[in-house]
Amino acid sequence: MALAVASALAFAFLNGAIDAGTLAGSVISSRSLSPRRALLIAALGTFAGSMLLGSAVVHTLGRHLVVFDALPASASPLTAVSAAALAALVWVAFGVLLGLPGSFTHALLGGWLGAFFALGGPRAVHWGAAAQVLLGVLAVPLLGLAAAWTALRLFYNYGDRLSSRSQSFLSDVESLMFAGLSVVHGANASQKSMALLAVGAMDLSAGPGAALEVPGWVRLIVSLAFASGILLGATRTLKTVGFRICRVGTVHSFLALGVSGSLVLGSTLVGLPLSPGQLNSACLLGVGAGHNPKTVRWGVAVDLLANWAVTFPAAAVLGFFLAKVL
Repeated sequence: MALAVASALAFAFLNGAIDAGTLAGSVISSRSLSPRRALLIAALGTFAGSMLLGSAVVHTLGRHLVVFDALPASASPLTAVSAAALAALVWVAFGVLLGLPGSFTHALLGGWLGAFFALGGPRAVHWGAAAQVLLGVLAVPLLGLAAAWTALRLFYNYGDRLSSRSQSFLSDVESLMFAGLSVVHGANASQKSMALLAVGAMDLSAGPGAALEVPGWVRLIVSLAFASGILLGATRTLKTVGFRICRVGTVHSFLALGVSGSLVLGSTLVGLPLSPGQLNSACLLGVGAGHNPKTVRWGVAVDLLANWAVTFPAAAVLGFFLAKVL
């Protein structure tokens, strides 16, 4: 159990540390907030969202993706969750070394399915539900890119009718949008770490009706770990997202934050374990392309997409072998 707890908390902390860059990149780049103030707001917001916005994502990972009845009597969920967390941590570390916002969600999903496959074979995975979740994880950022592009084009068509006073007001609203995104971002991202501990603590001897609960102490320590990572984070991914994708102004940041926050909130409520960092990056690509496709550094976008594309299968293989070893 100690390994599972340590792995889950390390996952939550490093997830927060890496997400700090993708979360605060645009609002820092637009100079609406200083880095210190942005990270403080993000840390407080993610903690609040993690504590208050339910457990739908936990239940998706613990109830809809795994067939616990297919696991042999000797198998322990602790083995699978430890292997999944370690696989995700190892793989995303490569992205950090390259300064890329690696997807903890892709990595954990890959490690999760690979680890339970190792313990119970193909029958241990709800393949239909897994396909739906993976499709959602891939489709929502594309939706965010398209929606952000559309939002910027609409603003350009009608924004010139706004007074200069109204346009300056966007800077203040941008900060509020950033705080709102922080809340929903923390709720979705931190629930993955909660799922590690909640599933690891399940008593399979109780049969199909084994309870999947998130105790208050689990929610608290995971929320603290994730928020601490946000506060101490902003690694090189901050430069990638905030300064290397495109030139970010107040309008670009405001629209990207609004689109991203709306999609993260919807995904959290329906239980989709989204990659908020991936979505934030996609929305910035959308507003950048909406402003001027020539100003977007598409080479960075290709690097991000390649990193996301290989993360799931690589983490799945790692999770499989780590579960066998553990």
